[in-house]
Amino acid sequence: MASPESEATTRRSDKINLTKTDQSFIKRLEKLPGGEALKLCYQCGSCISSCPVAQFLSEYKPAQIVRIAVYGLKDELFASRNIWLCSTCYACLERCPEGVRPADIIRSIANLAFQEGIVHIAFKESAKNIVNTGRMFEVPEIRKKKREKVGLPKLPEVNIDEVSKLLKSTGLEERLSNTKKVIGTSEEKVEE
Repeated sequence: MASPESEATTRRSDKINLTKTDQSFIKRLEKLPGGEALKLCYQCGSCISSCPVAQFLSEYKPAQIVRIAVYGLKDELFASRNIWLCSTCYACLERCPEGVRPADIIRSIANLAFQEGIVHIAFKESAKNIVNTGRMFEVPEIRKKKREKVGLPKLPEVNIDEVSKLLKSTGLEERLSNTKKVIGTSEEKVEE
């Protein structure tokens, strides 16, 4: 495995600024699911070639995300929309010759970002829908009518009080209200 000192560049031929390495981030990540194998990745690219997201989005490279995590470049990771795009299909795990778990590592990075108040707009909107309706996506009235018209049963009612109780116990609403930065918007705005 190449050391951070010996590898001069990452994506787009940008220089790596090792003064921004956050050793505490690396240690936190290594304690989370998948993180124990973080430094075993030797950048073979098997995860990239098997990733369905990478097939449609050329800039999405699980190995690159893992490499940036190995360097401890937390701010760079947290500013990237890529940490929110993993489909958790685990094709990367199935193909990795070293047993690195890129999907778990990427999910852990996104969770750490969320703990620090950074979230992708799609996740924030989905979470708001769950808080407000008990469903990830609101079902439009026209779709409900079409279901009825073709003889499908009504969708089950959501007990929003139970959902609220559960969400309150997880702290989701509080975390959403404490969001500092939203990734994936046209302006990547910082919320007040």
